[in-house]
Amino acid sequence: MKIDSSCITFQSKIKFIHPYDFKLKIAKLNPKRHEVGWPWTAETMKKGKNLYTTNIMDCIAGGIVDDKKALMFHLGIYNQDKAKKNHQKGFSIENIRHRILERINLNNDNLHGIIIGGFQLELGDKYNVKRLNKIKKIFEENNIPYSIFGARKDVHCFGSYSLFYSSKEDTWFITNNLVGRKSLNGKSTEIDIKDDNIEYNTYKKIRGKYVNYECIRLKTGVEEFFKSQFRDVSISKMDELI
Repeated sequence: MKIDSSCITFQSKIKFIHPYDFKLKIAKLNPKRHEVGWPWTAETMKKGKNLYTTNIMDCIAGGIVDDKKALMFHLGIYNQDKAKKNHQKGFSIENIRHRILERINLNNDNLHGIIIGGFQLELGDKYNVKRLNKIKKIFEENNIPYSIFGARKDVHCFGSYSLFYSSKEDTWFITNNLVGRKSLNGKSTEIDIKDDNIEYNTYKKIRGKYVNYECIRLKTGVEEFFKSQFRDVSISKMDELI
């Protein structure tokens, strides 16, 4: 959907923060009301003014801002057979679509969302990128603008992401548990937040008899950092990455 920027009445913010700051923001929230938790299915979606979810690895998470509230989802990628063995419901795009559309107002002109997660380590790999594309299609078919940080690359040292939406600040807060954590080579931290920039280690795969990784330290803006981690990164005109 093409958005006329002159018609946009507000922008939600997206901010990458330290895990310690993330914990402070959710410390007083009751998990039963505010956490989108395990088993990460369509049934565990929640709608509210303050919502969070953690441990996003190969799952697909995100949410939709709908007036003064947000609908948040965190979706595991189990197929039906594997889900049944774990006494869960598997990934069903029709069920996910139904659960999303029944809880948002499609007539809201300011409806917009965010998607984070999924894996596509190497170009051409399948992993769960097909599921990611199915989630994107729900947004696109219903003209819901969205920002995306999707299809994680092979960065050697992944970490898990967490997501928190604050209606008061109209902000999506994102963190990764590798921020501030000692690096694999012990010479620095894997990721550091430096004012408006991010310092982080990248690892170049060296192929030989054994696969090794050369560590390269970078300092970039936030969007460039996300592009180093994910294959599919774009910021909606309804959002502002700060």
